[in-house]
Amino acid sequence: MKWRNLLIPVVAVLAFAPQPAQSQSLVGMYYRCSTADEGEADFIMNQVLSRVFDRNVEAGNMTGWGWVEHQAGGAWRRIATITAPDRSALMTAWGQVINEIEDEHPNAWHRFNEICDSHDDYIWSLVASDAGSDPSVTPDAWVSTYWVCSERTEARANEIFQETIAPVIDRHIAAGHLGGYGWYAHDLGGRFRRLMTLQAADDFDLLEGRQMVIDELQSDHADALDEFSSICNGHVDYLWANARSGADE
Repeated sequence: MKWRNLLIPVVAVLAFAPQPAQSQSLVGMYYRCSTADEGEADFIMNQVLSRVFDRNVEAGNMTGWGWVEHQAGGAWRRIATITAPDRSALMTAWGQVINEIEDEHPNAWHRFNEICDSHDDYIWSLVASDAGSDPSVTPDAWVSTYWVCSERTEARANEIFQETIAPVIDRHIAAGHLGGYGWYAHDLGGRFRRLMTLQAADDFDLLEGRQMVIDELQSDHADALDEFSSICNGHVDYLWANARSGADE
């Protein structure tokens, strides 16, 4: 499927050039949840389990975590994320968080897993990013594109993204159309080999800004897009919203 045909299916540096990404590894735990009870899963995450995540961030065991909810896309209903400076630190933090949750909150963890009873795990390495003009502002909307790519030539997809696609996204971030992007490479998980995230303050700005990027790429970089699409020739799109709230709220 060509980039130029990307629309939402029913399914974290400034300048006009790709910025070198700070080394970062991310684990995404992609949950399938009961739509009738997923609000309870949010409550458990934000009021109980978040204490373990926050404590490990404060202790320096990991750099951050997230909890986002499905707005449009496929079967994944929630994502829990953990970030760390490298894969070794990530694996240590991930295991520690799960062990502490199991030891300290077994009943809440059991109920959480009844509601969100299956999940897919992916580990991603950040390749390139732009956090926008105000990195302290947490965006409320994300669109994630999960790419199926040829393992033999996927390194070339990274080059095309950084040389051609990222500068276009950067211009639209500088213009205020988008809030940021991330480009990640697969380390472990299923069939998706690359992940692109776009961020904005709300769904409307996000989809409008995304379409501006697509239109410019179609108009000015058709050859590069064709090459990119020959390497990463399948994808799934999801629209996400921030589902985190303060543990004491």
